[in-house]
Amino acid sequence: MSYLEKIGPRAWLRRNRDFTRFVLLGRSRTGSNLIRGLLSSRQDVRLYGEIFKNPDSIEWGFDHPCNDKRQLDLYRRDPVRFLLSEVWRAQPGGVRAVGFKLFYYHAQTSPRIKIWQMLRGLPELRVIHLTRRNILRTHLSRVLAARSDRWISTTAEPETAATVMLDETECLEAFIQTRAWEDEARETFRNQRILEVQYEELVSRQSEVMAEVQTFLGLEVQELRAQSYPQSRWPLHQVIVNYAELERRFRGTPWESFFEESSPQPEDTSL
Repeated sequence: MSYLEKIGPRAWLRRNRDFTRFVLLGRSRTGSNLIRGLLSSRQDVRLYGEIFKNPDSIEWGFDHPCNDKRQLDLYRRDPVRFLLSEVWRAQPGGVRAVGFKLFYYHAQTSPRIKIWQMLRGLPELRVIHLTRRNILRTHLSRVLAARSDRWISTTAEPETAATVMLDETECLEAFIQTRAWEDEARETFRNQRILEVQYEELVSRQSEVMAEVQTFLGLEVQELRAQSYPQSRWPLHQVIVNYAELERRFRGTPWESFFEESSPQPEDTSL
């Protein structure tokens, strides 16, 4: 039995300073980079990247030093202890909240899958659950990002319109799988404090939504500055070559609303 198993995760955490521990939960293309950049503009928040994405490296994210051998060895051998001792380690006095991005499909193999059980059993954990009302836009955004290998925009300048043909079966699979992930996540963290944040609301009412997020994390509300921006803002019918065909295919299904919704307009964050 390991030392961590003997003392339990809550006893381990009591050694650290008093800060909010949280996860930014969701899937790709739902605004995680946008919200991460906004929260990271605060000096008292540490929000790491997709640290459990890759079994062979720690995806700390921007503005963090490269992995050292000791951390990587611990990450591979005992990911729960890595989380408690390296991510949620004792922080400088001014830090009020520490979290990381966690996607539904991260840490699904042993030993990293133990992370989910540990988080589910941590009553004080706060979960920011990012979703996107229009999963068609989520799927489209992922297809375009994969094609261009451009996963984040650091400028508010509008992008050149791109066009793509979407596969009907892949669309349906994305719709069904994403909804299943969302439902499973809510069930997994039903005993924790969870804040639902919808991408469309985040973009159109950024100041309001981020005020709610900061309050949820136990922080005083501050004005935040974006470090990344929504990428594709073009109407769906201008981007998807076979839009009319897909719209007919999904008419009368639970997914038909995805073809009626316009793109959310971001509020002015330049001030």
